[in-house]
Amino acid sequence: MKTVITFVLCLSLFSVTYSQEKKAIKLPEVLISQNKKYIPDNNPDAVVRNTQNEFVLYKVDDECKNFSEYLVTLENKKGSLQATFDEKGVLMYVSEKYTNVELPREVINSVYMSYPDWTITKSKFEYSQQKGEILKKSYHLKLKKNNKTQIVIINSTGEIIKNTKDLAMN
Repeated sequence: MKTVITFVLCLSLFSVTYSQEKKAIKLPEVLISQNKKYIPDNNPDAVVRNTQNEFVLYKVDDECKNFSEYLVTLENKKGSLQATFDEKGVLMYVSEKYTNVELPREVINSVYMSYPDWTITKSKFEYSQQKGEILKKSYHLKLKKNNKTQIVIINSTGEIIKNTKDLAMN
């Protein structure tokens, strides 16, 4: 009986440590490829992720060496990604803007907890970085309740940055 109890105890400890190790694995967030340091956003929207993946695979032509700056624009049905490279092919700046994107769970939970009975009618995602440093990552949400509307700016972790009725949403 002691052998069975010892075996079960060892097995349970092994499974607990195995599950903890499995959760600790993280994928790299920064992709570096030949003078390109870009941090793709972990956006739940497949269209946004596909555009970012396409950009990661983009190779700068030798033709850009004739110019002081080189602009790359990738467009999709929800928005665009614009990137500026210098004459050496080094990524300098990235700006992304998308409309009606799928929202992260943290954003949805925050909005519904802070604004019960309000409905999200429009969303806009803005993301920018310079030389591998994230400058802006926010969601602009248009909320509606009865005859009232308001705009809420919220970051990707669900923190409300700004709430105003005066913001314009294009």
